[in-house]
Amino acid sequence: MAKAKAKDYFKELKKTPYPLFTAPKPYSFDLNEDMVDMLRAEFGAELVADKLAAAIKGKSKGDVEKTARAFFTDLGKAWMQKTIQLGEEYSDRTIEVILESVDRQGNQFLLWPHVPQRFVEIAYLGTQNFLKVPIILNNMEVLAYRIPQCALFAGISEKCSKSVANLMTCSDYCMTALDTLRKHVEMELVDEQVASTAKDGYCEFYVRKI
Repeated sequence: MAKAKAKDYFKELKKTPYPLFTAPKPYSFDLNEDMVDMLRAEFGAELVADKLAAAIKGKSKGDVEKTARAFFTDLGKAWMQKTIQLGEEYSDRTIEVILESVDRQGNQFLLWPHVPQRFVEIAYLGTQNFLKVPIILNNMEVLAYRIPQCALFAGISEKCSKSVANLMTCSDYCMTALDTLRKHVEMELVDEQVASTAKDGYCEFYVRKI
């Protein structure tokens, strides 16, 4: 007796056409290249170092630190404001998923720490030379990240001097940016820098939710 041929249960299904799902817009989990280019054109590390060199040119040694701190305080605010503006205009799927979850569940706690982290990533990836911001901690209490081989510190060393870079006035740049972000997200946060490139070879920042 001939062996019965195995029945192909999917034969009829294969003949039947079916509609393909088409996303309403391309989904991207990467940062928009135009957004990164715009940030880099205005706040790129080398450009900022050039601006600092011009700001402290001809200043006495005693006035260099004061001038540099004022420079970075003003620029740090502008840097994060631009980051927030572009981050909201050029949304990516990562942040959209979070915001959609907040809309569905009405739970504002879902914004932390993901939304602040995303703006931090945009700010640094748009102005530094690395492809990923090392996140040290990401939980319900702390967002901590590290900036290794800071291009801005290197730029200040080259355009100004190593001694000017070692003043770490650029800390005011990052800390003012974090304070600007804190005000935007309207969260009770405390920002702290726990390591510096001049002393430790890298900068490390902690943002604590209170």
